Order: sequence, then structure tokens, then C-alpha cells
Amino acid sequence: MDVKKTADSLAARMATQLRVKGEGLAEVTAKAGRRLPRHMRSAAETIVQAQTMAEHPKLARLVDEREIRRAERKLAKYLARQNPRAERLNETLDVIAKIAFVIFVIVLAVFFFLLWRGYLT
Repeated sequence: MDVKKTADSLAARMATQLRVKGEGLAEVTAKAGRRLPRHMRSAAETIVQAQTMAEHPKLARLVDEREIRRAERKLAKYLARQNPRAERLNETLDVIAKIAFVIFVIVLAVFFFLLWRGYLT
């Protein structure tokens, strides 16, 4: 099993699905931040740790391939469920809702100010 190839393919999928940029799996995982749940982050860290261990000749024997496959499957399943278009739409709608709320508060404040000053009686 080629751990580097697995880590690179997961990093590429993570970069497209979670809309983050980075070179390797460790960097992409770090930049994903809160977009990646804790148990997915730990699965990614397992693969990153196995990747660094696989580079060392004596430590390469200690890499648990079953654990790596399990973590890879877990991450791949999670990334398959992500929809970047829906996330982008939700972020846009959140911004629009915030702007509308601020405009509503300003109009309400102006209305009460005019009522208080006696312009609207």
C-alpha cells in the first residue's frame, strides 16, 4: 500500500470538496479547520502520521495498513457527502440575511428616532 499516494489523493479530494488550498494532507487538514469534524481530523492525522513513518525504513514496518484503509474509507465517505455548491449557497444566503437584518435595524432606529423627535405624530 502506498501511503503517500493515498494521502495525496485524499488531499486533492479534500481541497476540492472543502474549498481549501494546500500542498499535502497535513496542510489541507490544518486549513480545513472547523469544516472537518474532529473524528475526521483524527483519521486524517492517522494517515499523515503513517505517511511520515513510511518514509523511515525502520518505522515503515510499524505502519498499520488496516488502520490506514479504515481512515481512508472514513474520510472518503465523509467527503462524498459534502456538497460545495450547497455550502456556497448557504454562505451567500447567510450574508444576505445579515445585511437584511442590519438594514431592518437601521430603518427601525430611524423610525423610532423620528417618532421620538415628533416628526411622526
